[in-house]
Amino acid sequence: MKQYTISTRRIHNAYLLLGQEEEELERMAGQFAATVLSEEEHFQEKGFASAKEYKENVAARVQKGEHPDCIIVNFEEKQGGGKKGSISIEQIRRDVKATVEISPKEGKYKVYLIWHSDSMTIEAQNAILKTLEEAPDHVIILLLAKNATRLLPTVLSRVVRVFVGEMDIEKRWETLMQNPILARLLPFIREINRKSQLEMQKFVEELSTVDSEDLFCFLDIILRDVLCYKCSKDTKLLYGREAVVHIVEMGERYSFRALGRWGEYMERYKEGKLYNVQSSLQLMDLFFLLSEEV
Repeated sequence: MKQYTISTRRIHNAYLLLGQEEEELERMAGQFAATVLSEEEHFQEKGFASAKEYKENVAARVQKGEHPDCIIVNFEEKQGGGKKGSISIEQIRRDVKATVEISPKEGKYKVYLIWHSDSMTIEAQNAILKTLEEAPDHVIILLLAKNATRLLPTVLSRVVRVFVGEMDIEKRWETLMQNPILARLLPFIREINRKSQLEMQKFVEELSTVDSEDLFCFLDIILRDVLCYKCSKDTKLLYGREAVVHIVEMGERYSFRALGRWGEYMERYKEGKLYNVQSSLQLMDLFFLLSEEV
């Protein structure tokens, strides 16, 4: 297992843990919370035979959500079942802002773990700004996220970023292919010259329900594989080996000029994110580009 750590020598009030693998994010956050909250030098005062035993007890309670000084903010349950898809301003006000001034119950610190912080609404992000900047000395806030671009610049400027590694590209491909809509993207592009504008628009509507980072990451990997095959003719070098038929045909069909334009499009997408250009418009732009190049 990869090991990532947050330094506990100099503790800041707010961190942003960024990574694509939720298990790694949760493990790292839990490990940091347990280390900060255990205060191992006081294990005897807490009634434990050793510092190791005390820390294990703290870690177990953090993992179960039972430690009074580890506050977890996560998706709430819906009335009809399932979970909500965002963190609301009401949650931030109730679980964070209303409790930060309360002293820790067991030690020196209180740790707030905000899962899926990139799903906080704009109102929730604005509500937490002052707390991130002026948190009491006993408060440490960890924001866990996959996508920093969904967080306001004002939030990002108030946190210390910690990168928890990137998911292996082959594993990322396999994960993305599990999405039934994304799984249809490669064959759709392969047959783009046979698609009408209406068919493109309908598929773009479906793709708009997919996380934009996942969508454009997938397009990036497809482009890489097509270019790789066109240059090497070696299918063993492809990440999308189970989609080799589609990738080979696209490699044979598209010129280097066309693939270069695809690459330029991906760069425009990254610029578009900065200016909030709708991804659906960008995707139609790509579909038109590829259909014209066939």
